[in-house]
Amino acid sequence: MSQVPAPFAPKSGQLRGPRLTGRFADGTLGEFPLGPLTSLGRHPSNTLRLVDREVSKEHATIERVGKEFVLKDLGSSNGTFVNGKRVKELRLRDGDEIALGGSRLIFHSGDPAVNPNAPTAPGVTVVAQSVSMPAFLAQMDQVPQNFRPVEQMTDGEALRRDYEKLRIAHEFHRQVGLQGTQTGLFEQILKVAFQLLAADHGVILKVAGDGEFIPAAVHHRTGKPVNVMLSDTVLKRVVETGKAVLTADAIIDERFSAAESIVAQGIRSAMAVPLMVNSKIQAVLFLDSRQQINAFSEKDLNILSGIASQASIALENAALGEQIRAEAVTRAELSRFLSKAVADAVISGETEDLRQSRLAEVSCLFADIRGFTTISENESPQEVVSMLNMFFSSMADVVFRYEGNLDKFIGDCVMAVWGPPLSHPDDAARALRAALEMQDAVEGINRQRVEAGKAPIEVGIGINTGQAVVGYMGSAERHEFTAIGDTVNTASRLCGMAKSGEVLASETTVRKAGAGFDVEELPALTVKGKEKAVPTYRVHGVEYTTAASPRRA
Repeated sequence: MSQVPAPFAPKSGQLRGPRLTGRFADGTLGEFPLGPLTSLGRHPSNTLRLVDREVSKEHATIERVGKEFVLKDLGSSNGTFVNGKRVKELRLRDGDEIALGGSRLIFHSGDPAVNPNAPTAPGVTVVAQSVSMPAFLAQMDQVPQNFRPVEQMTDGEALRRDYEKLRIAHEFHRQVGLQGTQTGLFEQILKVAFQLLAADHGVILKVAGDGEFIPAAVHHRTGKPVNVMLSDTVLKRVVETGKAVLTADAIIDERFSAAESIVAQGIRSAMAVPLMVNSKIQAVLFLDSRQQINAFSEKDLNILSGIASQASIALENAALGEQIRAEAVTRAELSRFLSKAVADAVISGETEDLRQSRLAEVSCLFADIRGFTTISENESPQEVVSMLNMFFSSMADVVFRYEGNLDKFIGDCVMAVWGPPLSHPDDAARALRAALEMQDAVEGINRQRVEAGKAPIEVGIGINTGQAVVGYMGSAERHEFTAIGDTVNTASRLCGMAKSGEVLASETTVRKAGAGFDVEELPALTVKGKEKAVPTYRVHGVEYTTAASPRRA
């Protein structure tokens, strides 16, 4: 039986277990409990039906796996997004924002151990302004806190209040620096705001890309969950102007005649300030008081604005921390295929746009194990995999040592490229030196294999230098930075013709590498796919005497 979420009601927030809360495509706010398997989609058979043309009939599922919940996209047309990023499958974390079509839902794990101070499912309703009333708001610029010097203070009680506010603000700044997550920061902002100000209810709403407001944290002075109604007139004006809003008495203040939600609830005082990250408004902090007229003063707004300013810095630091962690993951992934220097250059943006495929000069190397089929037949699968891992690791170490790019592993073959995204003037020479060192590394591997009573492996290497198309290639879901073209194909053919322990290089590679290599000219080789024979050299090693040109035997 399908279940359609109901809007938040005053009794909303009674759910304590795993759940989704947020705004649905029709504009209503609601909450929905999560069971062992929750299906989401447009079809009535789904556990949570989303009546939205942008949502597929069977769009996604949320499945409980142990104590965790896993979100899976079911091949939907418009995709499933978590925190703004399209995903196929993801283990959800408390506070993750899930976007399906026009719905924006927040995942709550329901585990009090995760965050004991986390509010229950917030009963928050953002009410649109009446079109029949003029939309005019009272608003104030955010001015810095201005406390008079102590010698100018004649009122001891006022001095004590200001000192207490400063003490709490200092404690807030100390505590906010300890928070590593955005959710924790939001809750700390509200907690300290209630210590500073006589507010009854507080809400922080994240500003979505489409301009919608998504409740991220809520706090009540009594601790008793109630439905909090906010005016989108107030919130939108804060976002549009970047300024704070204050009202002394919303019931009699005609400037708030457009904000029906405030008038309807009889809120005596309300404040809203923006929370900004990198000069962009990420959220709005809203406080209200229903206890007394003029509960909030201009100084209160200044204090709240000061808190918001410090909180914005903390949010920016948290975002920077997330970026650093993401860069660490990216660097780890890039370092699997690119040298450390190249990976760092890519992350820091020192290279040109990699997504723009282009023609560039590369030195391409292939190293292939000879007789791999025989090895596979005589050794167990585990031994074969262990051998390949040892071989690949040794080859990769050499490639990175000479600042080449590990393009890919092809069966029992290694492909490496010297060139973009970070080229060197001596890339051809680097490739030749790497090839010679690879053969030395194979000898080391073979010594271990012979000691273990196993047959040695035999490796042939081919190198070619020339123009190739380089860039990201593949599908939208899976792509890689690689090089393609005749230059690459010729290097592969030379590798195929190289004997065990042999390094074959094209004339182009030897010529561009320059003096310093002991090479032997061979008869031009006819390779598959090329009409003309390829002038080829066998590379014996590095010459330690100066030579004007490559030695020809």
